[in-house]
Amino acid sequence: MIEIGYMLGFRTWVAHNDKGFQYGDKRVGELNGVIPRLADERVLASYEDAVKAANLIDCIWFKNGKLMPAVMEVEHSTGITSGLTRMKNFQDLGPHLADIRWVIVAADEDRAEVMRKASVEHFQSLNAKFFPYSAVEELYDLCKRRKLSNKSVNEAFLDCFMAPCLAESILN
Repeated sequence: MIEIGYMLGFRTWVAHNDKGFQYGDKRVGELNGVIPRLADERVLASYEDAVKAANLIDCIWFKNGKLMPAVMEVEHSTGITSGLTRMKNFQDLGPHLADIRWVIVAADEDRAEVMRKASVEHFQSLNAKFFPYSAVEELYDLCKRRKLSNKSVNEAFLDCFMAPCLAESILN
């Protein structure tokens, strides 16, 4: 997720408790494009409670100091509901910006569970998207192979790799 974000011109927040993990010869917090302090992001400058709520969100992509193209919870070892809850708390406390993708990243076989849980009334305001591991791998490979960048794609391109969790009938 960090490398995809970097290739697409995003700065990436990684959950505070994940920054110390080793990735190759560096710690995650030392990788290119990783934001050292969430509170330094201009878009969150006046949202102290939101910064606290977002501290443990797995991944947030930032662009231009004014946009958050995606807020993502990777549900590998924790439950889907806990990720949705973290994102919902952040949404309730943070800036109300257009075009934020609230995303659950999980194993392909968890699709039905992600869809079911994201459709619960409490989480419907997120209009969450499901980003299966296979699509993450596909996007990563495409970025590397085709040398995609923020100059060649826009944020809407990301939607090609993510499935909406809410049915059309719920949104209307």
